[in-house]
Amino acid sequence: MARYKVLKGVAHNIGHSFTSLMNYMNDDYVMGHILRFARETGQDTLTIDFVKGEAGPSELLGAPISEVPSRYVKVFWDLVERHGSDRSLVQDALLTLRFDTAVERPLRTAPESKESPFTCDVQITDTRGAKYQAHFEGWWHPERFNSPKFVNRLRLKVWKWFRTLVPHRSSPG
Repeated sequence: MARYKVLKGVAHNIGHSFTSLMNYMNDDYVMGHILRFARETGQDTLTIDFVKGEAGPSELLGAPISEVPSRYVKVFWDLVERHGSDRSLVQDALLTLRFDTAVERPLRTAPESKESPFTCDVQITDTRGAKYQAHFEGWWHPERFNSPKFVNRLRLKVWKWFRTLVPHRSSPG
């Protein structure tokens, strides 16, 4: 028998997964990509409607994370079933991620990077009208570095490190 009560855990787990360090795509965390897009576009709030399968605004979902909402819609419904509930019991389900891009502070470990605060709220409404909510907040910074200067310094460091591991041979043979 499908249960309502477990929807509280579903709300928590989907929000925790979305804001976690396991949510990585291409060359940065999904949260880092969204923050970068938010700073570039001025759009600071992403919503994912799990029931309708819609997400937006599109300005926050460019490459390489354009497919993340559809992936999370599938994850959401999988969580509903694995927790012992059923999709027929869910009326509405919405994830809202908001960055405060007006606030930035230097990252302690890398002052050249700036982090901004975020909130992530998940609300599931069941067919009886009961609401199940989860709230997350913290600070995030993009880890993707577009600066060629940074990339070249990183390549040089990696090359020097690699050369210490591989014995140098001056002549073939």
